[in-house]
Amino acid sequence: MHMKRKSFPFISFLILSIALSSCLIPSSPETYVKNFSRFVGDVEKNGEKFSLSDWQYANKRYARYIGEWYDKFSGDLTVEQQSEVRNLKIRYLTERGKNRFARFFKNELGKDLDEIKDDVQHYLKKELPQDMQELGRGAREIGDSAKKVMQEIIRDNKKKE
Repeated sequence: MHMKRKSFPFISFLILSIALSSCLIPSSPETYVKNFSRFVGDVEKNGEKFSLSDWQYANKRYARYIGEWYDKFSGDLTVEQQSEVRNLKIRYLTERGKNRFARFFKNELGKDLDEIKDDVQHYLKKELPQDMQELGRGAREIGDSAKKVMQEIIRDNKKKE
């Protein structure tokens, strides 16, 4: 009986962990796109209320969606799903940028001009290049997708001729 009491919290934790991870970790291209869309929607809905730690968590989740999970399913995504993923990336980056900008001015408004200047320079040197790279990657992916669609249209037209 004593052993049952000690193992119950562990088993409960294990079951809860499995249940949560099955909801959070996509298992197919469809659940990947669905979960990514839900995640971005939640960020858009609640981003204004996010604390710095909330944004850090959201950025880690975003990194998994565009990294590990994208790599896992990218080969199985339809053209429509690929387009939706690109759209979700742009929506997330837009929301993140908008909130960074708002948070910056809200927090820094009372400081003197030199401190504000230092913060802007820091953002321009440290964070803006990364944001621009991510936006550039998104734009390149959109271009690549358009190119693939055009190639498919040309192939289909040649088959019909």
